[in-house]
Parts: sequence; C-alpha cells; structure tokens
Amino acid sequence: MNRPFSVGIFLSVISVATLPFATAQSDRSPTQPANLVVLIQGHAAIKRKNWTGFAPLIFGANLQSGDLLRLDQTSTAKVVCADLKLHDLGTGTTGMPCTSSQEILRWSDGSLLRPTRGAPAEGLFPIVISPRMTKLLSDRPLLRWTEMKNVSTYHLMVRGPELVWTANVQSKTEIQYPDNAQKLEPGQNYKLIVAIDEENNSGMEPGPGLGFSILPSKERKVILEEQKQLERLGLDEGPTQYLIAHLFASHGLNAEAIQKLEALSKTFQVPANERFLADLYMTVELPRQAEVHYLKSLELSKKEQDDEGQLACRLALADIYLRGLGNPNAAREHLEAAIAIAGKVGDDTTISQAHKRMSELK
Repeated sequence: MNRPFSVGIFLSVISVATLPFATAQSDRSPTQPANLVVLIQGHAAIKRKNWTGFAPLIFGANLQSGDLLRLDQTSTAKVVCADLKLHDLGTGTTGMPCTSSQEILRWSDGSLLRPTRGAPAEGLFPIVISPRMTKLLSDRPLLRWTEMKNVSTYHLMVRGPELVWTANVQSKTEIQYPDNAQKLEPGQNYKLIVAIDEENNSGMEPGPGLGFSILPSKERKVILEEQKQLERLGLDEGPTQYLIAHLFASHGLNAEAIQKLEALSKTFQVPANERFLADLYMTVELPRQAEVHYLKSLELSKKEQDDEGQLACRLALADIYLRGLGNPNAAREHLEAAIAIAGKVGDDTTISQAHKRMSELK
C-alpha cells in the first residue's frame, strides 16, 4: 500500500529531485531523405547498391540513390518522394525516380541508443511514454506512462518556466491534458513527471532531453499544409496515415507520430508500420516499447517473405538486447539470423558489420 502522499509533498520532492527540464529535442535527427513505396500490385523486387542480389520490394521501403528496382509487365508500384510528390515506378529494371532536392520527408532510424543511457529502470518508478523528447502540434497532449504493479493512484505534474500543473489519476496510465488547465505556450520547454509516492517518480530517470515543447503557430501552419498535400495524393487511408506519421517525425513530432502509428496498426497491419513505430520508440529512448513492435514487424516480415524487413528488425533487436537490455545471448541470436539473411541478398557490408558485433559479445 502507498504511504499518504499530498500534492504539496509532491511539489517539494520534484523541485529537489529533478534536473531542470531540458530541451525537448532528441540529439538524434533524421539523416537521409525518405522516398517511400506506398503501393505494390504484383511482383516487385529491389537491389540496394551494396547488394549483389534482389529481394522482394515491400510497402514502406525507403528508396535511395543507387537502388535498382525490378517490376514485371503486369505489376505496378508507386512511391511518394521526399518532396511529397507521387511517382509511378516503371516496369522492367529501373532506378529510383526521385530527384528533387526539396527534402520534406526524412528517414529517422532510431535503432541506436545513446551510449550514456540504456533502458530506463523498470519497476522502481513510472516511466513517461509520452510526451518525451518531442515537439507537439497540440497544446493539449495525451499524457502516458507505464503501469506500476499494485499502484492505484498516480500523481502527475507538468512543469514549465511559468507553469506547474498537478493532478491525481486513479487506475489509469493516460490522461489528456485538460482544457481548463493553464495553457502550454509555444517555444517553452515542459516536462511531465509521474510519481507514486514521496521517493519514486519519473524524474529519477537520468539524462537530459526528456521534455517537450509546443510548436509556434507559423511552423504548425507549414506542417498542416504539408499534411493536406499528402491527403490530396488520393492514396488509401493506410498509406496516407503512414506518410503523415513520417511527416510528423520529420519535423520532430515524435509523440504525435507514435500516436498516429499506434492507431493505424489496429487496421493496417504491415511490417513497415510496426518497424517505424519501433524506430520512433528508440528515438525517444524507450527500448522496451520498441522491442514489442520490432518483434511484431519481424513476424509480419516473415509472413510476407520480406528479407530486408527481417534484416532491419534483427539488427535493431540485437542492438536493443546488447546496449539497452543487457541480454547478449538474445543479441547473438539476432545477429546470426541477420548474417544469414544478408547472405541471401549478397549484403557483404552488413555481414562484416554483424560479425564485428558478434566478436564484441565474446
């Protein structure tokens, strides 16, 4: 049973025990344009520039310069380029059609944890799931945290330069920031803190950058216009929402991209959606949540005979188990599987890198 715990004690504990809410930005940013395959009918294959063979081309594949694409005469495929324009892929063997220098969509690979921070401590205090390490379009965000065993009351605080909002939440692990609470202002850094008693709160999670900020209205307007541009492409709902999630992530809206992908996964079950969701959880440094979605993506990739998807999941899981969760045996298992898959497509670079990581496990 929890000891009696008042809001006043909560405030004093938090003010002493937590670091100043640091910037909401992750220090990891997307590094390459995202040219995303959004429709495939028939049989299509891809050969990356460092491969010697072809593998099936699957929804969500990110095309890059140097890739070769192969479609038979009865197949069709479409790609949305980083400039938000829709292109048809030609039949036969062709190159990647995207050439624009305007890169609105960016690819975020969240598969690496910062060396200075592994997985958050489990079972000691609630871990904030959202919003963390993110910008936000909405000034009324969904607040989420991990469930604690035998805990019925969670004590919440959103803290900013000129704001302290508190609430007690019974038997739930999420709540919308209420309309009658003090407004969250653009350009300010905020942090959600969740406590269960005087000694255990999410502010104990070490490291900077765990907060969030609200986008200024000018930036918000630009993103909403880009969202409309994607909606006007006339794609089905699944691909459209997947693209919008990529757009959000490209602008640092990690929490809202995750929220969109989680809603989408209920009706649009494809490997790319689960893998991107896992990548974003790694971007906000929640490897336990990422693990769940990489495993889901891996199973879906197996069903679709998606070699590249399986390879990406295996490598990401190996990294999680080695650097985030401290399970070298599981890491070795996934690296061995990755080496076998890379051998099928002739990816000697990945094979060499995986062998190097295997040697570090000994």
